[in-house]
Amino acid sequence: MIDCGHDSRDPAGQAGSVSARNGATGKRPGIRHRVLTGSFSVIVFAASVWYIWRTFQWRELGQVLRDVNLTCLVAGGGASIVVYWMIRTLRWHILLRRTDTHVPLLDLYMGTAVSLSLALFTPLRSGEMLKIELLKKYGMIQRSPGYGSFLVERALDLATLMTVACVSLLTSLNILSNRILAYYILGGLVLAGVAGLIVLTKLRLKGRPQQLLEHMRQCTGNVPTLVLVAAITCVSWAAVAFTWHIFLYSAGIHLGFAKTLALMSIVALISILSLIPGGLGISEAGASQLLIHFGFAVAPAQAGSLILRSSSLLAIALGAGHLGLWKWVRSRRRQHSR
Repeated sequence: MIDCGHDSRDPAGQAGSVSARNGATGKRPGIRHRVLTGSFSVIVFAASVWYIWRTFQWRELGQVLRDVNLTCLVAGGGASIVVYWMIRTLRWHILLRRTDTHVPLLDLYMGTAVSLSLALFTPLRSGEMLKIELLKKYGMIQRSPGYGSFLVERALDLATLMTVACVSLLTSLNILSNRILAYYILGGLVLAGVAGLIVLTKLRLKGRPQQLLEHMRQCTGNVPTLVLVAAITCVSWAAVAFTWHIFLYSAGIHLGFAKTLALMSIVALISILSLIPGGLGISEAGASQLLIHFGFAVAPAQAGSLILRSSSLLAIALGAGHLGLWKWVRSRRRQHSR
C-alpha cells in the first residue's frame, strides 16, 4: 500500500500532525467553557423565573401598575436615558481623541445610543461593541482604536459599579454580617487598578494585540485625561441611578437617591455576572428583594422591579428611533455631497 501522507521521518510532517492534534484538542476547552457558562445562565434564569412566578403577588402588583404616571415614565425617563447616552458619548469622544481618532460628534452619539440600547439585552452587555462595527462600516473609525478605547471604558465601568456597590454596602445597605468584607473588596479594587496599569505599561505582544495595547496605553497614559474620564464614568452611572429614580417615582415608589444608587449598582452587577441576556429574571428578583429590604410592601416592591424593566424597553424603542434618524441623516448627507 502506498502511503500518501507525511513521511514519519519528516519533521515537518510530524510537526503538522502534532499541531493538528493540538488544534483538535484545543477546541475542547473552548466548547466546554461555552457549555458550562451556557448551563449556568440557563439554570440561573430558570430559577429566577420560577421564583418570580411563585412569589410575585400578581393581582396586587397589577393594581400598582395601573396607577403608574405614564407621562413621568415616558417623558422623564426617556429624557434621562438620552442624557445618559450623551454623557457616554462625551467619554468615548475624549478617549478616541487620545488615539488621534476624530469622529463627527453626531455620528459618535448616534452609534453610542443605538449600541447602548441593544446592549441591555445581550450577555455582559457585549452589544455595546456594535458602535465600533457601525462606525467602522461607515469608514469613520478603525477597529484597533475603537476596541482599545472600549476596553478602557469597560474597565472603568466595572470598577465604578463595584466601588459604588461596596460603598452602598457600608452605608445604605445593611446586609453584610461582617462589614470588613466590603473594605477588603475596596482595597482589592485599588490594588487591581494599579496592577492593571502596571501590566498595561509593561506587557509586550505581537501583531494586532500589540496595536490594541498601544491604543489602550494612549487612552490611559495621560493622568488628567484618565481622571476626567473616571469622573465622567461616575456621572454616567449617577445618571443611570437618576433614571431608575424617575421610573420608580412614576410608580409611586419614593426612594432616596443614595438608596437608588445602591439598588442600581447591586442589580447591575447581578445582571452582568449572571451572564443572562439583559439579566432577565434575576434583575427583577434582585430588585424586588432589595426594595423590600428598604421597607416597601411586597406588592409595590415587585411592581417596582417590573417598572425598572420597562426602562430597558423604552431604551430599545429610543435606540430604534435613533437608528432610523441616523440613516435619514446619512442619506441626506449623500444627497448633498452629489
